[in-house]
Amino acid sequence: MSTSSSPPDPLFRAIEFLRAAPEPGWDAIAGRVISSVRTTARPGGHPLAAQTPPAMPGAGRIFVSDHVVRSTLAIELRQRYLCAPTRITFEMDDRTRTLRGVNVELTGSYGTDLRELADHIRVTTLAVVADLLGDALDQRPVDVTVTDVVTGDPLGA
Repeated sequence: MSTSSSPPDPLFRAIEFLRAAPEPGWDAIAGRVISSVRTTARPGGHPLAAQTPPAMPGAGRIFVSDHVVRSTLAIELRQRYLCAPTRITFEMDDRTRTLRGVNVELTGSYGTDLRELADHIRVTTLAVVADLLGDALDQRPVDVTVTDVVTGDPLGA
């Protein structure tokens, strides 16, 4: 495999490599593997300002990595609802490092009331963010997009 024709993203290079020498059953698990890789917490990330608890006044500020918020939210959504979060992104104010909005993309299941699911996802997202950052979102937007609908469990369990 020539590196000059390979995309720079390691995930896509891995996909191309695996497609060139497929293993039996890869097609059946590819979506779950890619989803797991995308939701795996990684070091670094962007710090998000959290509210200091009222019982702990002080001059310091608390920051939480966006990876922590993203992975916690993805786990919570997978455990509560018949869906598979495929992408979670944040709108941030780079100057103040505060959260301005959350975008959740997910795969749903046939037969699920997708509007009701999206409403539940919004409520849960606000609760997870409030738990980790305080009322950082307040009444800010939580956008939910269903990008795919599958038969059965979107996680393939």
